[in-house]
Amino acid sequence: MGGGGIPRARSDPDRLRGAADRVRDVPGDGTVDTSTASHPVTDVDAGTGVDAGTRKDSVDQERARFLAMVSHEMRTPLTSIISFSELLRGEGDGLSPDGRRFLAIIERNADRLLRLIDDLLMLDRLEAGALPLELTQVSLPDLAAEAVKSVSPVAAKSGVAVHLDAGDGPPVLADPRRLTQVFDNLIGNAVKFSNVDGLVRVRLRYVRNTWRIDVSDTGIGIPPDEAARLFGPFVRGSNARIAGLPGSGLGLAIVKSLVEMHGGQVKVDSVLDHGTTFSVFLSASEGTEPP
Repeated sequence: MGGGGIPRARSDPDRLRGAADRVRDVPGDGTVDTSTASHPVTDVDAGTGVDAGTRKDSVDQERARFLAMVSHEMRTPLTSIISFSELLRGEGDGLSPDGRRFLAIIERNADRLLRLIDDLLMLDRLEAGALPLELTQVSLPDLAAEAVKSVSPVAAKSGVAVHLDAGDGPPVLADPRRLTQVFDNLIGNAVKFSNVDGLVRVRLRYVRNTWRIDVSDTGIGIPPDEAARLFGPFVRGSNARIAGLPGSGLGLAIVKSLVEMHGGQVKVDSVLDHGTTFSVFLSASEGTEPP
């Protein structure tokens, strides 16, 4: 079987089984409930003398490695499922109405799983420092406009309006593909967590050598004691979990890593039940602090 993770897994099966056992302790969707995770544990295990916080970090690392290995092996058969689904779609005239509906369900869930696997693999590369940037001069207003255009059909189906307000300013030296992922994640989250008839605002301003990008929504907000932890992998707000909103808890971790790779910062400001604003600061030159 192919995939870089398999030789490692077979060379140390006990470690892989141990990681799998630890993963079983994670909630059903693989995320961490920030209602309890926001308070770090500092007790020391009497039997091992290991700080509980250190032990949790070790478990998180094992889980990330395990999921990355599994993701490598899942991607190939999943790609085959999607490819054969597309072939069936091409024979749509021979499918019954129920058959077309079932095929749409297969495609939708396969695409969702593929996005999750891609996020896991990207996070693994980010944490390993193995994701190079292909830098060029990039227009942030143009990237924002493309991201808004891409998400608008999904937002319309959800009854959410997306408004772009982009000021003028110089290009930045950046990887357009990675910054597009930042825009897509933040705007997609804003739409997902907005209520029907909600409004998502994407605002860009260039001030004192720094671009500020604000993505605001009028959605469910974030409990105030949980916001700071949302940039960690597998972490989601407790109210999002209770509401049953889908998500892996990986998007914001990827956003933070990608922004920091570009020398920037990302911050969050939220009011529970009123909405959330994520702000990204990208400097036009090194050493510029966010306003």
